[in-house]
Amino acid sequence: PRMTFKTGDCRYDRAIFSNFTLQIINTKVLMDMILVATLPQGLKAHLSFEFRLSKGKPYQSVYQHDMNYCALIRGAQNSIYRRWFTSMLKFGNFATSCPIKTGYYYLHGWTLDPNYVPSFLYLGDYRILGSFFFGRFKKHVPNPLLECSVEAVLN
Repeated sequence: PRMTFKTGDCRYDRAIFSNFTLQIINTKVLMDMILVATLPQGLKAHLSFEFRLSKGKPYQSVYQHDMNYCALIRGAQNSIYRRWFTSMLKFGNFATSCPIKTGYYYLHGWTLDPNYVPSFLYLGDYRILGSFFFGRFKKHVPNPLLECSVEAVLN
């Protein structure tokens, strides 16, 4: 099965990023960001997959995971997320260790390799949510460090 990205959007803290743009063009992810504050050790990521059977139906959470982002990018553990991150490095210039220094970072033309689509996902519509945070993950933060949402179809 192939994950086809449709649309994406992000909210971010302007004290951390002066710009953060996410676009989906021809099913490929294009991301540009200017980091204006260093991100220290302790940065974490929350990822959730929400699924719906058809348009008009509500999304339901099927999978959520919190991870130590600094350990992930350093390569401390091999996981599906590490494989996604490594595949992104071919299309971008993400930091590979913490602290993450200020500067311009990008991801241009990435799509998820079909070999890296988790086998437990059903065919259908998805909303994939990703958040970066420090401390404990909280839903519905008014001013998140970074929170992105991507709509996709697994077909």
